[in-house]
Amino acid sequence: MSASLPDETIDPNAPVANMDYFMALEFKETICPVVQRYTDGLLAGKIIGHRCSQCGLVYVPPRGYCPIDVLETTEEDEVELADRGIVTNYTVVTPVQYYGQEATEPFAKVSVLLDEPGGMLSLQDVLEVPVEQVRIGMRLEAVWVPESDRTVEEIGNRSWGSADGCILGWRATGEPDVPPDQFNDRVF
Repeated sequence: MSASLPDETIDPNAPVANMDYFMALEFKETICPVVQRYTDGLLAGKIIGHRCSQCGLVYVPPRGYCPIDVLETTEEDEVELADRGIVTNYTVVTPVQYYGQEATEPFAKVSVLLDEPGGMLSLQDVLEVPVEQVRIGMRLEAVWVPESDRTVEEIGNRSWGSADGCILGWRATGEPDVPPDQFNDRVF
């Protein structure tokens, strides 16, 4: 059985007709065991990562492998990470207005190199710091969502660096900045 075209001929010079149609797709993804342990840790107020046994790099969230050395990492390589760290880079986002846009003021997203043993969380929100004062080397600490309100619904297998639903954002500790030459060899 084949589909047939209607008998009417379409004028190729006719104006294009558009129709606004809003739709939503919802799907559920089974979380892999490595990410499940990470989300369980977040719910308990812990940041979990994996340290590569060969190069020593720490991956947070854990990936189950080191892409540098092509080695599998397991629960034996698991490390609990600090919820304090250093801004290694940042982006200032200036919202462009579009349908459904809620943010109107510029805001910063930062990468946080966690204190020893290391690991990095990307695209984190900075709280209580004006955007023009965000800088590389700034010391931050996590602001956790109250334990009873934590959720990991937004974290999936492809949510590398996310702690959404468990960490509200990061605020300045008031400690002196760390010069980049003291951490640039730990940024990857």
